[in-house]
Amino acid sequence: MRKLQDIPSRLSRITSSGRFIPEVDGFRFVAILPVVIQHISERVQRYSEVQWAQPIKQDSVAFLASRGTIGVYIFFAISGFILSLPFARYWLEGGKKVSLRSYFWRRLTRLEPPYMIWMTVFFLVLLIQGTYGVGELFSHFGASLFYMHNLAYGEYSIINPVAWSLEIEIQFYLLAPILTFLFFSIRMKWIRRVVLLSGILLLVGIQHQMGWYQSNAKLTILCQLQHFLVGFFLTDLYLTESKNTPRSSHWFFDSLAILSLFVLALSWSEEWMKNLVFSSTLIIFFLTAYHGRISLKFLRNRWITAIGGMCYTIYLIHLPLVEGLVRLTKHITFTNIFSINLLLQVLLMTPIILAFSILGYLLLEKPCMDKHWPKKLSAWWSNARRNSLILKKVEP
Repeated sequence: MRKLQDIPSRLSRITSSGRFIPEVDGFRFVAILPVVIQHISERVQRYSEVQWAQPIKQDSVAFLASRGTIGVYIFFAISGFILSLPFARYWLEGGKKVSLRSYFWRRLTRLEPPYMIWMTVFFLVLLIQGTYGVGELFSHFGASLFYMHNLAYGEYSIINPVAWSLEIEIQFYLLAPILTFLFFSIRMKWIRRVVLLSGILLLVGIQHQMGWYQSNAKLTILCQLQHFLVGFFLTDLYLTESKNTPRSSHWFFDSLAILSLFVLALSWSEEWMKNLVFSSTLIIFFLTAYHGRISLKFLRNRWITAIGGMCYTIYLIHLPLVEGLVRLTKHITFTNIFSINLLLQVLLMTPIILAFSILGYLLLEKPCMDKHWPKKLSAWWSNARRNSLILKKVEP
């Protein structure tokens, strides 16, 4: 029992700043869950041989499951919050100036090793399967490794389709220092917030006016930047309001948080007005969940934060795992009601996905969270070579 209770602490993430905000990992859990459910739902629909009692297009559970992409936009907002926080602290609180060299080096050493290793694994699996030609596969692999697949092909990567959002994240990482300067260098908070919210409104308008959703721009930062700016707005509130105002919590906020998730699911669209509703509701979701009695306890739960903390690994590997697992589990059915069978598949696959994710997280991702790992690896390699030379000298 004691060992079971120790698991969350062993899985807890390492932060470069040393400041751990548990709610952030709680929100990451909320983001990754609908994404996984959506991909399981899609594979159940694609591979199951059951004749469903109700057509999938009329099934409300299937519809809600298909809206799992909202989790990606929650991730975008979280990235906007996390990456803007140190820059905003400098501009708003007179904190330590962010070294751009350290900033980019940290992104590189934190994210690249797990990404490159897993993408290589999936590339080799596809190569062995022989589904695609070698030349075609290498072309997609190279474009994916350098985060250029969306721009080059205008579609999801065949190596790992979920990488589409990671390419957009990289584009945001490059722009974040400039964007944080533009917004957080504005000293008057109300002017700054009006500029931020106006920027979100303007972006949505430009996207639709320019028709970017009907072009390859759909899979770039051009059509997603407003979600990251939501994170900027939350950073502003977190630094200027949360620390100076006692946080009130009430079940009413819990109700609003749940309601806002449904509104997000229903308003996710490329339509102009729905896009505005979506961005506004995204802000409301974070604020209400952060102030709810039950939701805040949920977000701070040790198991929830532990799973949310390794969401990068879960996100990277879950879809290929689901694709493989469904070939084995598709014959396990119970009635012809889609929702019941989806629940069954989720219960069957989730423990396996979680087990592989924990293993991958501990072996690959968590070591890379230590910002000093390149120096430690270099020192280890130097010592190993030195010891090898010493052994050679003492050998007869």
